[in-house]
Amino acid sequence: MIRNYFTFALRNLLKNKVSSFINICGLAVGMAVAVLILIWVQNELSFDTYHEKADRIRAIITHNKVSKDDTWHWTTTPLPLAEQLKQLPEAEAITRLANPFWNGAPMRIGEKLTIEKNIAAVDTSWFGIFDYKLIDGDFGQFGKNIRSIALTESKALQLFGNKHASGKIIRIDTLDYMVRAVFKDNPTNSSFQYDFLIPMAAHLANPNTLQNDNNWNNFNYETYVLVRPNSNLAALDSKITRIVQIAKKDEKTGKIDDSITLETEPIKAMHMDGLSRTNAGGDAKTTYIFLALALIILFTACINYVNLSTARASLRAKEVSVKKIIGAEYTQLFTQFMIESVLMCTAALLIALCLVYSLLPVFNDLSNKTFVFNLADSTLWQVLLGTTFLAILLTGIYPAILLSSFQPIQALRGNNILKSNNSSFRKTLVVVQFVVSSVFLIATLVVFQQIRFIKDIKLGYEKANMFQFTIPWNIKSKMDLNTVKARLLAESSIEAVTTAGQNIINIASTHSGSLDWDGRPEDFQPTVAQIAVEHNYQKVFGLKMESGRWFEENNQSDNQNVVLNEAAVKKFNIKQPIGKRFHFQGRKGTIVGVVRDFHFKSLHEQIGPLVLFTGDSWRSGVYIKPVKGKEQEAIRTAEKLWTELVPNRPLEYHFLNETYDRLYSTEQRVATLFNAFAIVAIFVSCLGLFGLAAFAAEQRTKEIGIRKVLGASVASITVLLSSDFLKLVGIAFIVACPISYYFMNKWLQDFAYHINIEWWFYVIIGVLIIAVAIATVGYQSIKAALTNPVKSLKAE
Repeated sequence: MIRNYFTFALRNLLKNKVSSFINICGLAVGMAVAVLILIWVQNELSFDTYHEKADRIRAIITHNKVSKDDTWHWTTTPLPLAEQLKQLPEAEAITRLANPFWNGAPMRIGEKLTIEKNIAAVDTSWFGIFDYKLIDGDFGQFGKNIRSIALTESKALQLFGNKHASGKIIRIDTLDYMVRAVFKDNPTNSSFQYDFLIPMAAHLANPNTLQNDNNWNNFNYETYVLVRPNSNLAALDSKITRIVQIAKKDEKTGKIDDSITLETEPIKAMHMDGLSRTNAGGDAKTTYIFLALALIILFTACINYVNLSTARASLRAKEVSVKKIIGAEYTQLFTQFMIESVLMCTAALLIALCLVYSLLPVFNDLSNKTFVFNLADSTLWQVLLGTTFLAILLTGIYPAILLSSFQPIQALRGNNILKSNNSSFRKTLVVVQFVVSSVFLIATLVVFQQIRFIKDIKLGYEKANMFQFTIPWNIKSKMDLNTVKARLLAESSIEAVTTAGQNIINIASTHSGSLDWDGRPEDFQPTVAQIAVEHNYQKVFGLKMESGRWFEENNQSDNQNVVLNEAAVKKFNIKQPIGKRFHFQGRKGTIVGVVRDFHFKSLHEQIGPLVLFTGDSWRSGVYIKPVKGKEQEAIRTAEKLWTELVPNRPLEYHFLNETYDRLYSTEQRVATLFNAFAIVAIFVSCLGLFGLAAFAAEQRTKEIGIRKVLGASVASITVLLSSDFLKLVGIAFIVACPISYYFMNKWLQDFAYHINIEWWFYVIIGVLIIAVAIATVGYQSIKAALTNPVKSLKAE
């Protein structure tokens, strides 16, 4: 019996080639896009769950209440904390991680010199708590030898051409490290995407590092606790907090420091906790939005099958009636039509697999992940089969119920067995499809306009063609910044050079606690951004002064003075600030100038208070303004000087325009994804509209023939056949307008500076969506209108 069902289903699919092609093609595209998105969503929701002890591993996070209105949240803790935690009964094991090379580690393998960013120092207990699959070497040897290094399989292949790299030597700076272990690359759902690991003992072997970090005031180490089963986690948090508060108590008064609190969180929650880590975290809101989008796209693709199946239901009425009369039961007919859906979805799945395989590299670039198409991966099959099962349910249930519920007597008499509500249901589904398409198109335009706004906005400083490089902290003492500047300025390709402690594109350094000025309320300790600059910084970047002056060259008193931006003067409520007392970071000077506000962070944030000061020890970034048209020559000049001064490390430079664009890489990805979603939604919707238009023209063949014989023109027949569908598209667009406005307005609220959604956005998209619909339906309508009426009237 089942074999017969499959035979009938296959015959029906082959008999109706056009509708079968539309169904399979549209569903395959929808499934492919849904699968790609669901792979990403599944990855985001499963971060760090692959560790065997994941349920008992907890990360320690720090909350530092710097003022009554401001609390800083860190993922790091003091170095000495780990030894104290070992005394707690709840702690089964402790391990730490540090990032000793914040600007990359210079590595030499033979004659090859590279800069590696993803390197960390870990305790010997690291591999006992977290799961790493060993490929070569021995983790035990890694812990026993201070100059050891463990690396990923991909890095071993890249650097040595062989994953069996144990015993090989890698020089970092001036020290040789031996490869003791090679481990399989961490999965994409790991928070620890480090290519190299060295022992914590190697990091702390530097006496200066140990002296600087071995106190309770520097929070530089990520600490992880493996808790014992059934531990009281609230009690553990209280004990950890108590340890730090007592350790940081005031030595003179003995007062406990209650501004610091610590808590543990499951490692499964780290990816979505919103705290800043070396590896970028995730966002729960974005994840669930994309989950919803995947389901919407899949649902949109399934609509075509439902619409075409129900539209053609009248053609199968006699088939169903005859089968019922000769004894077929409702469940048998229902099974037959469900099997048709299964066959169609299976065919779509095979095509979707090919599309996923082809599109995965592009998707990896978009998502900044390294997903691999591996048919042996159970996660991939969970997503594929889950998507297929959902597609079968969406496409099969309603058509199967409808087709198997015909009354045989009514159908054989030729009565209308399809009620008007069935037609209304199909029209509703068409409207839904084009609502989705219209929303995606409007969203695409809004995102595009916001990104253009970001690129065109006046930031308050000049950055065109400028590039920068950073002098590593460990060699900064060996290089004189003034000498570097003089050497660079001696070249004709370079117009100006300045130095600073932070990149003007994104000043990330903040401070609180030492600020003081006349009239400051005692309980007011604001958090400010800070940047160390020099006398020509304002001129090089084209900053505008609101009042006062900039720092002067060779003016020793300016070493104590500060320049504030307008936002700082406003927030501090300082009237006539020039010449007023201002203490900051141990400096006891005055405010010599107020610079006009400029955007020193992403446009997601309002311009906040900024303190600018001088200080040679703070400045390590060199900013070069080339002569226009001589950018490449200026880069070669910088590289030549760098090679002379730092022979063991290649020069890393970045153009400020590129750094600025990277601030909005997420928005760029969103724009690309919305473009893709819009194209898929329009393609699938137009396929369905094309199929329905073709069927409508087929059903009205004789009517069209009679109208032509009676003198109807091609234009009038085309309008007659197209008008119903265009009305549906128009209704869909009207419904889409408030929906798109609501969601895109909410998206824009994430920016402190953004565009307004203009009326002409909707005019453009409305014209576009109607034009696409006319092109889709018009082809079938014109084709039917041009048919010879003699052939139309002869048609059965």
